[in-house]
Amino acid sequence: MKRLPVALAILCLAGLAAHAAAQEHYNEGPVWRVNYLNVKPGKFNEALKDLRANFNKVSAQAKAQGLILDYKIFLNSTSTGPDDWDIATATLYKGYGALDGLAGKMDPVTLKHYGSAEARTQAGAKRQDLWTTVSSVLGREILLKD
Repeated sequence: MKRLPVALAILCLAGLAAHAAAQEHYNEGPVWRVNYLNVKPGKFNEALKDLRANFNKVSAQAKAQGLILDYKIFLNSTSTGPDDWDIATATLYKGYGALDGLAGKMDPVTLKHYGSAEARTQAGAKRQDLWTTVSSVLGREILLKD
C-alpha cells in the first residue's frame, strides 16, 4: 500500500519538473477563446451583419466593463474545403480565472443588448441558419523569453 502514494508523489514531481522546464522558455500570457465558423452557402453577408450587430457590440461592452481584454474577427483566406471555417471570432481574457462565473457576469451585458432573455435565445437560434461551429478552442498565449 505504501508504494501507491510514493508512485503518485513521483509522478506529480515529474510533471512539475516538465512544466518548470517548459517555463524556462516562456511566460504565460492571456487566454484566447476562438470559435471557428463555417458559414452556410449564400449567408456570408447575413453572417457578417449579425457579427457587426451583436458580437461586436456585446464584446465592446464587455471590454468596457473589464470582462474581456480584446476581441477580433478573422476571415479564412486559405480554406481547405467546403467544411473548413470561413470566419473566426476570438475573445481575449486575462487568464483562465476570468472564465470563472463568466456567464453570470455577461448576463447583464447580453440582456441589455438584446432586451430580454427570450430575444437573446431567438437570436442564437437564428444563427443556426447562418453558420455551424467547426470548433471552439481555448488556448493560452505564451510570451517567449529572450
